[in-house]
Amino acid sequence: MRLTRSLAAGALGALTAATTLLAVLALPAVPAGASAKPSITIGSTNFEEQAIVSNIWADVLRKAGYQVTVKPALGTRAIVVPAIENGQIDLEPDYAASLLGYLHGGNPQPAGDNIATAIPADRKALASHGVTVLAASKALDTNVFAVTQATAKKYHLTTLSSLKPDAAKLTLGGPPECPTFAGCEPGLKKVYGLHFAGFKSLDEAGPLSVAALKNGEVQVVELFSSDGNVVSNKFVALTDNKHLEGADYIVPVIRKSVDTSGVASVLDHIDAKLTTDAISKLNLDVTAKQEQPAAVAQSWVRSVGG
Repeated sequence: MRLTRSLAAGALGALTAATTLLAVLALPAVPAGASAKPSITIGSTNFEEQAIVSNIWADVLRKAGYQVTVKPALGTRAIVVPAIENGQIDLEPDYAASLLGYLHGGNPQPAGDNIATAIPADRKALASHGVTVLAASKALDTNVFAVTQATAKKYHLTTLSSLKPDAAKLTLGGPPECPTFAGCEPGLKKVYGLHFAGFKSLDEAGPLSVAALKNGEVQVVELFSSDGNVVSNKFVALTDNKHLEGADYIVPVIRKSVDTSGVASVLDHIDAKLTTDAISKLNLDVTAKQEQPAAVAQSWVRSVGG
């Protein structure tokens, strides 16, 4: 379960961001009957992957004749989810299990372990706000714990369980929240019985984490399953064989007022092509090649015939 996506922002930060969001998202009402198709405002957190997905959806919806506005980088989930609940945005890309945990006070939910139960649980939690969740894409982006090939070979590592005999010799790296978040160090202790030699506070699957693993400051680090850095650096993502992490497939979270059969059909069609490998490569285009999310999204949609 992604950490910053699951944790609520501080009260002051949330209040400030919410105030800013209200100003940014103030949009004139669309007159009734002005268009046969609803106008759709897509928002996302300040996470590049979600900006890419927002632009993918915007591209295919525009091609289908919808008027779409994209507002990426609105803040944390603690800002974006209330925005869709309050009708300030109409659609946002989220992650099934992490969203469910957020909607239950930041606590991981058993239903989040499986996408077949996570989506109905998300729908139930959002229903009173006039919001629902559509079918999941094939792109899974959940926490993974990675090691270098050298470390994997030295300690014969393939799964998280295989860390247990040697964890006390290794340093774990991750975001500052890792020591207290159920999907990170506490979960590794509870589910896998792992007790590391120490913990180094880094960033969330960012350049600090990648560099620390490469230069040996840490031997195990938390990254994301769709993070292109795992592939580009030839890291070994250890299999979560006891299912610590949730089913964080990318899902469309949408207001029921714009959830027409036409919109759902357009999103289902493109999401069927959005795999973990595909989003990993798109993430690299943005983070490593410094390309813009909108351009990357448009090029990919064109390549898959969206």
